[in-house]
Amino acid sequence: MALCNHAEAADVKPFRLTFVWDGCVARGCGERPLVTEKRLDVLDGLRGIAVLLVLWYHVWEITWLPAPLPQLEFIPQTGFIGVHLFFFLSGLVIVYPFARSAWAAAPPPTWRHFAWRRFVKIVPSYVLSIAGAFAIGYAATQSSGNVVADFSTHLLFIHTWFNATYGTINGVLWTLAVEIQFYLCFPLIWQAFKRRPWLTAIAMVSIAWIWRAWAAAVYLNTNFEHLEENLPGYLDLFACGMLTAYVYVRHAARGVAPLVRTTAPLVAIAAGAVLVFLLQDMFNFRSVPQWSYVWQIDKRPLLGLAFALFALASLVAPAWWRRAIGNPVLILCGTISYNLYLCNQIVARELLWHHIPPYSGDPHLDHSWQLAYTATAIAASIAVAAAITYAVERPLLTATPRFLIAPMARRNEARE
Repeated sequence: MALCNHAEAADVKPFRLTFVWDGCVARGCGERPLVTEKRLDVLDGLRGIAVLLVLWYHVWEITWLPAPLPQLEFIPQTGFIGVHLFFFLSGLVIVYPFARSAWAAAPPPTWRHFAWRRFVKIVPSYVLSIAGAFAIGYAATQSSGNVVADFSTHLLFIHTWFNATYGTINGVLWTLAVEIQFYLCFPLIWQAFKRRPWLTAIAMVSIAWIWRAWAAAVYLNTNFEHLEENLPGYLDLFACGMLTAYVYVRHAARGVAPLVRTTAPLVAIAAGAVLVFLLQDMFNFRSVPQWSYVWQIDKRPLLGLAFALFALASLVAPAWWRRAIGNPVLILCGTISYNLYLCNQIVARELLWHHIPPYSGDPHLDHSWQLAYTATAIAASIAVAAAITYAVERPLLTATPRFLIAPMARRNEARE
């Protein structure tokens, strides 16, 4: 999941992109030379979409509330795809500042800053969610029977490596292991990517496909889900995000012809239609055991390509399209997305456990309860996530530790 907000790409300011139009003028596009700064609200909007899909999916798992229209039934039941979108966005956001340095002559980011930003973004909320799960007794319902093993493997972000600890404490935390492992591998991946971006991405896609195919061939009826939800199985989604950042910095950010900008929303809509088709195809595959995992063995890269096309087209689209994707509601959801992802399943299941709203017998047979519970769970999850985000996450992200001040000062002096 793209757990790092786009503000992480800059030292202290929000993540901004400079559009350089002189390349467009040189090609006779008719645009005057102009340098402007724009917030990449499109990425926050996509992050908001991702977390809302996951939230809908987790609540649907409890309520079985049908979608508003039968034609939309595939959305809540494939809402886990929001996690895939998070991974794609992580690949894009993490590469972007390095891509600007390599191909747009921007000052290079420091690895010290890279490590700190990811630590302060991920770890405090992560530890808080684990502590909260233990404090309210939720972790006891998701335990392997060995609290020390559960706790230690989660703190080391290796809980997905072992059958006993996979899915314990809080089921959503497996994605954090994948994210952190990718961050740790990224310095080596970047060394290859900056030299041969396309070849590196192809290698990552190949590794992911081989990993999933091997896991299915050997462990389909035993350990497939566990093995599949480890870093190698998701390298293709990270690769698609990395390539999107590369193409954007290397080509689109240097100037976009008016025709390209005008038609970009149509391309984004086409990419969205492809994504809908893929999700419906996956949904129609659900009669097969482990349907969602089996379907993705060879089709997951197609999801990544659809994400890439939609994101790239939206980034170069006219302002009205970017505002539609980066609207205030999705921006808010994107801002609190990390904590909303961490807490939503705990909040939803605790509400069910405490009969909030009240129910008796099988609540799945009570449509009124399904509606009331869905609204309550979503509202409560957003409230808790917003409180943690603005009380814990945002203050930590805006603070600059002393060990980063000197390197930042040296970089500013070098710019001058």
